[in-house]
Amino acid sequence: MILLGAGASKPFGIRTLQEMTDSIVEIMKEQGYGEIAERIISHLRKFGMTPDFEAIYTVVEGLTDLPQTIKDSGPFTAYVCKDLDQIKPKDDLRRLSQVFREFVYRECRFKPKYHSEILETYDRLFGITHGYPERRCLTGVEMEKQPLVDVGSTIVTTNYDMILESYFAMKPLPFDDGFREIAGKPQIRELNLATFSSASHKWIVKLHGSIWQYGDQGKIFSANQAPETIELFPVRIQERMMIYPTGEKPILHHPYFDFYSIFKTQRWQQLVAIGYSFRDEPINIAILENLQKTKDSKLIVVNPSPEGVLKNLGVADLQTLNEQIVPVEGEFGKEETARKLELALRVPSRDRFFERLPKWLADYANESLFSLLDL
Repeated sequence: MILLGAGASKPFGIRTLQEMTDSIVEIMKEQGYGEIAERIISHLRKFGMTPDFEAIYTVVEGLTDLPQTIKDSGPFTAYVCKDLDQIKPKDDLRRLSQVFREFVYRECRFKPKYHSEILETYDRLFGITHGYPERRCLTGVEMEKQPLVDVGSTIVTTNYDMILESYFAMKPLPFDDGFREIAGKPQIRELNLATFSSASHKWIVKLHGSIWQYGDQGKIFSANQAPETIELFPVRIQERMMIYPTGEKPILHHPYFDFYSIFKTQRWQQLVAIGYSFRDEPINIAILENLQKTKDSKLIVVNPSPEGVLKNLGVADLQTLNEQIVPVEGEFGKEETARKLELALRVPSRDRFFERLPKWLADYANESLFSLLDL
C-alpha cells in the first residue's frame, strides 16, 4: 500500500500546509484580523506548539462557535475555559473561515505545466512497487482467498488535489475511487463504495475528500474537472466535501469514516508513506495496529526528514518497532530517492537497509556514469 501526504504533491507545485502558514497570516492581516493572528501565534508558542496553518485554522474554526468547540474538546477544556468572556473574539470569524477554505481550494488546483513530471514520477513509483504482492481486502471474501495485488495497487492519500486522478487520465488507466458514473452525465460521478470491488484496478482512497467532491441534497458527487469550467454543471454545489485542515478532523462522519474503514481494514505487508507527516491520529492508530498484527509487515517512510516526522507517530518507544520501520531520506520525485525506495522494498528490515545502502547507491552511481559514457 502507498500512503501519500502533502509532501508527495510538493514536487508538482502544491505547497504543504506548513508552507502556506505565512500566506494565511498575511490574509488574516488583510482581512482585518491581524491582532487575532498575533494572539493565536503567541498562545501556541507559549505552550510549545507550532503555529502553522493547521494550528491557526483549528483555532479560527473553534472560535466561530466557542461553546460547541469546548463541548467537543471535553471536560478538561470546559474547566480551563470557564470564563468565556475573556477569550470570546470581538469579530465574527465565520467570514474568515470561509476565506481560508477558498484559499485551500485555490492552492490545491492542478497545474498543467507539471504534466511530464507527474507522468515520470508516478511511472517510476509504480514500476518500483510492481512485483511485491500482498493481499487485498474485499468485503465478504475470506482472507486466504483475497486476491494478490502489487504494493502500489492501493493508494491512500490525505491530499485534496487531483494529481493522482490526472495521472491515470493521462495514461489512461482505470481505477476505483468509490464513485460511479451517472448515465447521461459524463462529467460527474456519484459516491458508491461498491465500486471498490475490482482487484485488477488500482484503488485511490481519499481520506479527507478532494477539491472536486461536492455534496448536494444528501448525495455526494465527484467531478472530472473544476466545476467552474463545466458548462451547465449538473448538480448544485451545496457543500465542498473536504475535511479542512483542522486538528479535530471529522473522521467519524460519512463519507470520511467509510474511506478510513477501507484503509484500516487492509492488511498490508509493506506500507510506503511518502511525504506524510504522521500528524493524523486515526491514521497513525491504523498504521500501528497493522505493524503489530501483521507478521513481517514493514513501514517505509519516504521524507526529507523521516526520523523527524516519525516522532509524531505517537509511540513512546519506537525501538519496539525499530526493525519494521525503514526511513528513506530524500525528496519524492528525485531519482536517488526512488533508488533508495527500491532497496527498502527489497530488504526485510531496517538494519539490512542501512547495511546495503552504501553499495546500492555506489552501484547506481556507476550505472548512471556508464549510461552517460554510452551516450
